Amino acid sequence: MRELQRKLYLTTIFVTHDQEEANTTSDRIAVINSGVVEQIGTPMYLYDQPGNLFVANFLGVTNVIEGKIEEENGKAVFLSSDGAVTVPITGKDKGSSNIVFRPQNLTIQARNAKAVLGSMRLEGTVEHIEFLGGVVRYRVTVGKYFLLVDAPHQLGEKVMPLETEVSLYLNTDQIIKLSN
Repeated sequence: MRELQRKLYLTTIFVTHDQEEANTTSDRIAVINSGVVEQIGTPMYLYDQPGNLFVANFLGVTNVIEGKIEEENGKAVFLSSDGAVTVPITGKDKGSSNIVFRPQNLTIQARNAKAVLGSMRLEGTVEHIEFLGGVVRYRVTVGKYFLLVDAPHQLGEKVMPLETEVSLYLNTDQIIKLSN
């Protein structure tokens, strides 16, 4: 359909609830929730820079952690509601907030493995494993949160067993801050 649209120079409005279809066939997407336009932009922009939680969750699998932003030692820090996650944040917006990040932005390693330089570390336990072909999806408990981690599947690479205590690494540049 996209090839035909481009070949004939047609402007087309296409309505779908299928995110993958919207991402692959559209130059621009309008995300609509209960008749209200939540955000308009290119597929990649909306995926990388969602304006709110609805858009973030609608356009792909997202890890969401609730908490608040406070000031510590003159710097803004996000603290999860259960105290298990502390993240340095740019900006000075204090108060309730959420942070979101995608499963592919996390790196999973055994708890005793060498740290990933330049990344923050979260500690948790593997609770569930799904093999999705090119990806192994882990559900890891970190405090009260279940975080999804998508690790590329490589021939011969071992899967982390259930109940394994692991370290998750996340580059803070991959964190999106969204107000409640």
